Amino acid sequence: MMKRFLIKIAIITIPFILLLFVLNFIFSKSYYWDVYYTEQEKFRHVPENIQLTNVGSSHGVYAFDYIDFPEYTAINMAVSWQHHGYNYQILKQYVDCFSENAVILIPVSYFDITRIEEEPLYKYYKILEKENFPDWNVKDYFLYKVFPFFSTKEPWKKFFMNENNSPVAAYEKVVSTGESLADSSKIMYETFTRDNGVEKGEEGFLYNIEALSKIIDFCNKNRLKPVLVSTPQVDKLNAIYAQTDFFDTFYRFTDILKEKYPGLIYLDYSQKVEYSSDYSLFFDATHLNKKGAKKFTAQIVQDLKNAGLLE
Repeated sequence: MMKRFLIKIAIITIPFILLLFVLNFIFSKSYYWDVYYTEQEKFRHVPENIQLTNVGSSHGVYAFDYIDFPEYTAINMAVSWQHHGYNYQILKQYVDCFSENAVILIPVSYFDITRIEEEPLYKYYKILEKENFPDWNVKDYFLYKVFPFFSTKEPWKKFFMNENNSPVAAYEKVVSTGESLADSSKIMYETFTRDNGVEKGEEGFLYNIEALSKIIDFCNKNRLKPVLVSTPQVDKLNAIYAQTDFFDTFYRFTDILKEKYPGLIYLDYSQKVEYSSDYSLFFDATHLNKKGAKKFTAQIVQDLKNAGLLE
């Protein structure tokens, strides 16, 4: 009797388990997991002798497009929601790929100043080696690298994401209007200032100064050229921030770093009118679209040439 019962259980459970493994395999190859969420595709093809790169969050992801500058070996190493701690880990992992005096663009975003958001981001199990991943553990490794279907919220909804219905499509196609950017500005401001436990005020300010200093020290030690940069933001978003004392804190942050590292270059485009008031360059209040990225990257390259950092 027991044997027959176990056989029945096996007949029911084994196909179900096999189905889950098949779903997990398919999901691991899906656009959402393989390209969009983990953003690992570019890290499969990191070139040697890199002369120009950027790290950063989604501001970096969407602001830098080096396709018009084949004369430089360049790569965009930004990852969405990547903070200074993981900027450092990315640079550390790929330091041997950089040429001497390579330019490292380090974005300073509005949410990088007083917030501490350094909890492990599980996508890095797909990007970083174990020794470069803070708080690596075997449980999360298997859960987030080997079995992504079981670690993703509502994975069945994400099976059908593709390059035509993801935020990347907005980057490629969307040209915003003043009305849409007014709404987007309110949403972005609420997102960047939401007090969900990570807003730490002066404690966060000092934490981020230290985290960014660690990157600059690493660059200097390895004969790389760190350059701070703030990417363009829509004037409607800046107008909301201007109603607070935020910009006093923001520029105190960059001033301390420039004082700490004499000669450190900071390229601030966050409020440049030629970008902030040209809505055709954005797909939302804080991210450039492809047209904006091409214009902005050309501006960056020229400014780096003028500063003697690129030939």
